[in-house]
Amino acid sequence: MTRFDINKTQRTPEQWSAIAFKSTTENNIQWNIALGLIVAAVAASATSPLTGALIAGWTLYSSFKKAKEIQRNQAAIREYGCIAHILSGDDFRAYIQQVGKDDIERELHFASSQEYAFSNAAIDYIEDASQSSQSLNQPFFSLTSSNSLQSTFLSQQSNSHSTELAATNTSSSIHNPTHVIDIVREIASPIRNCIIFGIGGSGKGMLVANALRRIKAEKPNRKIFYIDPKNEPSEYGYTEGVVDVVRRKKCKNESPENICKWMDEVLDGTKEEIGYIEWANNQEESLLVIDEGSTLGDAAKKCRNERIGTLILHISSLGGSSKENVWLLAQSPYVGPLGLNLSATSQITAVAIISDKNTNVLKQWKKSPILEMIDLERINTLIKASPCNRAVFFGGNSTWGAMPELPNYSALDRDNDKPTGDSLSTEQRQQLRTFTAIQRSPSQQMIDKLERTRHLTLEDFIVKELGQNDRADELKTAIVTLIRQTNHQGLIYKFQIDV
Repeated sequence: MTRFDINKTQRTPEQWSAIAFKSTTENNIQWNIALGLIVAAVAASATSPLTGALIAGWTLYSSFKKAKEIQRNQAAIREYGCIAHILSGDDFRAYIQQVGKDDIERELHFASSQEYAFSNAAIDYIEDASQSSQSLNQPFFSLTSSNSLQSTFLSQQSNSHSTELAATNTSSSIHNPTHVIDIVREIASPIRNCIIFGIGGSGKGMLVANALRRIKAEKPNRKIFYIDPKNEPSEYGYTEGVVDVVRRKKCKNESPENICKWMDEVLDGTKEEIGYIEWANNQEESLLVIDEGSTLGDAAKKCRNERIGTLILHISSLGGSSKENVWLLAQSPYVGPLGLNLSATSQITAVAIISDKNTNVLKQWKKSPILEMIDLERINTLIKASPCNRAVFFGGNSTWGAMPELPNYSALDRDNDKPTGDSLSTEQRQQLRTFTAIQRSPSQQMIDKLERTRHLTLEDFIVKELGQNDRADELKTAIVTLIRQTNHQGLIYKFQIDV
């Protein structure tokens, strides 16, 4: 009798996703950058500064490109459950053994169509399978380079096979593709002005957290300003590593006057912190995210303060040309207290989330002119089709669908009222911040500092913020040159630089 069992190790889709995510973080990008810069410095001293600069530039470029590939693969894990192209070695072989070759090949077809970066194990598998397919005259990939795959089929069966692919998910996926809406893509690619509403615990924060990460992966230059009137430490993970500026205050039990005063400070700034208005004027692309819109709306109504509502309307109506957008999170679609008349504001797309625990709110929302209502039976069908027991409405095409399961970046599982087995560990969050930082060169980091500073002269900025009194003249010359080279009109105006 033997204990041998080839199927003994069976993992859940979530476990496979965690393994794939971990493999994307084991890349040593930071060490490659450090080594490259050291080589550049040595080359500069041994040959010429130009040679060193070229080596340093290539190091940063290749690292940026690698970081971009990593972020796209992480998006593939989060949004589609697509992991076959990421796994390597024993993990890849074990995955084939568990889910089967048909599902592996469907995932690889999809990954190829999205032009994701492939692991060596995935490339080797495709090459071997392609050779076998050619000898049998069966369809498969054609390999065009060591890192680039083209979904080309070798027989007349290609059309029917690709149609099947579009409607089928692998066994590593927990989505039902006939009902699920890719709501993250809908609001983030391209970025829309949105009101996202649902009662507490419905999943607004999780949706926004995932959408912000997609935005940063696809548009790393888009700067994000987040206003958080809730200030729950367990939810800090939603914004870690992706938000450029966050303003928090625990507004629970605060008077309407104090809430409105804080909001005015957030918009106008204080002696210590730059306000949103000034900050946004210095950005080429920006997104304002306002959490707990219902709380702010109640305070605004009682204090007759319409600033937030007016700002949202201005951004949604006039911000398109300047690439400025706004997301408002609220408990319900009734945001009249903020001064918003959404029935007449087509520039704001409605997104609603309903869970299996709060379908009764539909009775309260049915009179909203921005919500395409459907019968409760249909809602329950979509909730059952959803891996997270939620239905979602997307106002861009007035469609209800099943909500996909999304990584929970917070420290709390609100469905079960317990700490969550976080999708990202503390270490992985730190790596995510590192990847985000890698995308910014030293010049970009300096531009970020200049945009955020409250100082209105370069002398004060260099001495008081950077603490570089001894090198003030040298740094001022370098900063002025940087601002002129980037033609940053906001900083040219802010620091009164002659061009």
